[in-house]
Amino acid sequence: MLVLTEKVITSLLQNLTQEDAVSYQHVLLAALAEYEKNPEIIPPRIVTTTPHCTHLFMASTGTHVGMKAITGSREGFKGITTILDKHNGYPLGIVNCATLTAFRTALCNSLSLVKFFPLDKEYSNDKLIIFGVGDQAIWHARLALILYPNRFSKVLFVNRTFAKAERLCEEVFAKDYPTVKFEARGMTTEEEKGKLLNEFKDASVVFTCIPTSVPTVKKEYVDQCEGRCFIGAIGSYKPHMTEIDGGILKETVIAQGGKIVVDSVDHCLHEAGELIINNIQREDLIDISTLYSDAASGKFISEGKVAVSKLVGLCIMDVWVGSHCLDQARKQGVGIEIENF
Repeated sequence: MLVLTEKVITSLLQNLTQEDAVSYQHVLLAALAEYEKNPEIIPPRIVTTTPHCTHLFMASTGTHVGMKAITGSREGFKGITTILDKHNGYPLGIVNCATLTAFRTALCNSLSLVKFFPLDKEYSNDKLIIFGVGDQAIWHARLALILYPNRFSKVLFVNRTFAKAERLCEEVFAKDYPTVKFEARGMTTEEEKGKLLNEFKDASVVFTCIPTSVPTVKKEYVDQCEGRCFIGAIGSYKPHMTEIDGGILKETVIAQGGKIVVDSVDHCLHEAGELIINNIQREDLIDISTLYSDAASGKFISEGKVAVSKLVGLCIMDVWVGSHCLDQARKQGVGIEIENF
């Protein structure tokens, strides 16, 4: 059995090449395709709440078998993903879930992103805007920079607390990407909102990774975009939460013949506040698996000016991507091997 600590999994994923990232995309797409064919491979999750925290237990069967156990508390989310032998249940590996969760979520958004902006096209001097400063925001930035190595000249981190965004730019990214300009923006005062409005004029990719009940990505912002713009939302995961202005969904995307891209239609209709609050219907959604398998139904994403991807997350993502991480770690000789477990 191989154990991947947080330090090991972070090092493993930080050093990905574009080719490596694409191979991970193929793994995740296969997982989503298997789930769409047979949703029963993900049984109902178990949620237990205590005065101090909430425990979630989520299993996935099929080609890869495993379980994600995660606890949410004042210290954030912590837990593990366990991968089992599908034939006899022997533990093949355990992966710390902090970085794995953030990476697989960014990876899932990237599946829609590369449909909107194909990797074989040339891009330059583009701007990437990210709302949030946590692990999810960090990995959305990292993966975008890996997939499009010469595309972004500016990356803007937007957060309620300006100092946190500024610190992230200086301590996490600036030294690793010397040719990219990293800047921080606040989002609470009218002056900050005015500056943010101007930043959207030349933005081509926007990720929002903030759990909120007040939209962070407003229609007035997106209306400023002079070119095509991809928006990926992952921060809000409950029915009362929403990160994207309803006007963007209904007027900018759906009314123009587009659809909202989701990881799972059923899960998003039950959990995604953006869709519930704005009364978005099933026919206005398309899951990522169908986006890839049905060229006709996904035509809008290559032609529309604005595309939106909304994810709530599925444990099959953790199990499949975690299994691939274990394979890559074994090839590189990293991780803690436990014999005769």
